[in-house]
Formats: sequence, C-alpha cells, structure tokens
Amino acid sequence: MSKPTFKPKRLLLVHAHPDDESLFTGHVIAKAVKDGAEVFVLTLTRGERGRMKLEELKGIEGNLAAVGAFREAELKNALAALGATRHQFAGTRAYLDSGFRINAWSRATKPKNLDEMALSAVSTAVISEDIYQVIKEFEPDYLLTYNRRGGFGHPDHKRANEASAMALRRYSKETRGKAPQFWVISEGRERFDVAIGTPETAAIKKAALSAHASQIAVNAETYSIVSGKEIRYDRQERIRRSSIKPWLFLKPIALGLWALPLGILMAFAGTMLHNITASGTDRAPLGLEVALALTASLAIALRLLRESRGALYLMCLTFAATLYWLANGNPDGDVIIANNTNGQIWVYGSLVICALVMVFPRVGPGVWRKRTSSHR
Repeated sequence: MSKPTFKPKRLLLVHAHPDDESLFTGHVIAKAVKDGAEVFVLTLTRGERGRMKLEELKGIEGNLAAVGAFREAELKNALAALGATRHQFAGTRAYLDSGFRINAWSRATKPKNLDEMALSAVSTAVISEDIYQVIKEFEPDYLLTYNRRGGFGHPDHKRANEASAMALRRYSKETRGKAPQFWVISEGRERFDVAIGTPETAAIKKAALSAHASQIAVNAETYSIVSGKEIRYDRQERIRRSSIKPWLFLKPIALGLWALPLGILMAFAGTMLHNITASGTDRAPLGLEVALALTASLAIALRLLRESRGALYLMCLTFAATLYWLANGNPDGDVIIANNTNGQIWVYGSLVICALVMVFPRVGPGVWRKRTSSHR
C-alpha cells in the first residue's frame, strides 16, 4: 500500500489558539503557499489565557479581552509572514481559551473551574457546526488539525480534533463521500506519513513566530515556549493522514490489550524464580533479585515504548490479580507463593516497583536524551 501524499490545492487548518498555526504548521503553510495552494486558517479562540513572556505586557495578563485583542493582532502579522491570506475566528460564538492545568500524572488537562464560554466546555457539536460552515464555504480538499490526543494534551486541541472529525463526517454524508482528506499533526514518536520543512520554509516560520513575541522566545537559530526547551526552526513538521470514523478512539484501547497477558506471564515467571538460591551461599535468593529486576525492567519498558501509561496499567492489573491467585491458592488450600519472607518480598516488592513506575512523573526516551541533545 502506497504512502499517502500531501499535495493540497485548498488547505483548511483548524487551530485552537493564535500562534498554533506558526508553531505546529508554519512549514506546512509556507510550503502550501509556495506550491500555489489556497490556505484558510480557522482559529477557534483568541488565546485569552496565554501567559505573557514580555515584561511590558505582564500588566494585561489575566485581562481576557486585552490579551485576546493583542494576540489577535499578533496572529494577523504572523499570517502575513506565512502568506496565508484567508483567516477567520469561529463564528457562532466567541469561544474563550480554556487554559489547562497539569494533573498528578504530569498530563495537561482541563482547569477545575472552567468558564462556560471556554472552548473545552462547549459541546463538540456546536463547535463542529462552525467548522462545517467553513468547510461548506471554502470546499477544501485537505483539512489539517491536531491529533486525537491534542498534541501534548491541551483540552482545546482535543476539542478541535473531535469537532473537525464530526464536521467532516457530516459533510461527507451530505456530499456522499466527497469530504476533504483528514490530516493530523504527528507528535513525539507517533507514526507520520509526511515530513515538511526546508531552509526556505524555516526562514518563513521564524518570521511568523517572531510575530508572536508575547508567547514565544525567539533566538537566532531556535525558539522556545517553555524556558530551557529550545527548538530549531528547521525541525521538520510531521503529519499523517487520519480517519474521521467515530469509533477511532477504540483503536488504541484494542492495541493496548496485548499488555494483559504480559502481566500473567511476568507473575508466573517471577514466582518460579523467586525461591532459586545460588549454591554455597547464605545470601538472599538470587532468583528473587532476578524476578524483581525483570518486573522493574518490564514496567519501565512499557513506559518507554508507549506514549501513555495505558499498557502499563493493564499489565499491572493482570500481574496483581495473578499474584493474588498464586498466593491464595485454590479451595484445597494449595498455594504456589508461600507466606514466608521470600514470598512476601516477591509479592509486595514487585507491586511497589510497579506502583513507583506508574506514578513517577516522567519516564521516556526524551528524559535520557536530554543531556545529549542540543534541543528537544
């Protein structure tokens, strides 16, 4: 099966906030304009809850109307630098930037006290109506927005993806399958179909990002949104074709089910190992140390290999259930894990290891590469 190609003639981009169009799709827009495509940027909010990086603008931070007006002006300049001539904000109602908070799992999520006008507090169907009207008027052949997880998890980004897919489903039904191709931004280690970015588009992206000075720190070769995380302008933007099917969210759940038998196998393997002792020594059983090491390795591997903790949760669920069964035995009273020191260390020690890996805030390849990479 051939890899999808990205060659739009009429490209619609759906973004949640001003500056997202430059941060995530600056290369994409610049190349599309250069190739002669007509580009339409639909922005759902005015970024009213953005944190101001410039000291002279700190005074308006928290004033939603003032911040929104300032960022709207920045967006106009950024779009001029990118060459995108068509733009509008979502029209049915003036949605507000939801903002976000970091939860106990170090994930971005909705604020506890959401404004009723915040984008992530609005029904997906209402937002999709705005997007549908733009699709109907502009008639794009490609629509690009965030992935299902909203990139780093911003609730407004997630809502943009959900509403875009819903609008495309409606449009496809009414046009008998003639909907635009649905493309999303690939994040981190996600699969991607196309990577876009050249020195020429990097220069354009830099100019566009410079227009968003209230939100982005611009340097000679890099830019940053968060202090200490420098990103090069010439880093390519990765995108992939996606599906508008409503049951797409079930796919990652189905893919994660492979972790269920891992927990059972690990529990049996560790149980068989934990009483093995090296001959001629009085030290703790070597098998117990190996069993605990294998448990830790498997748990950490699942955190490293997956973008979420889902597979780890499933493995730990069956792991704990199997240990419970092995330690409590059957109605005849036979048990496989004895109620002695080794058995207790194996059961409780392995469960503590799994719990620590689950709650540890950041475990990923990027953490280990941080000191060896010039930027992330």
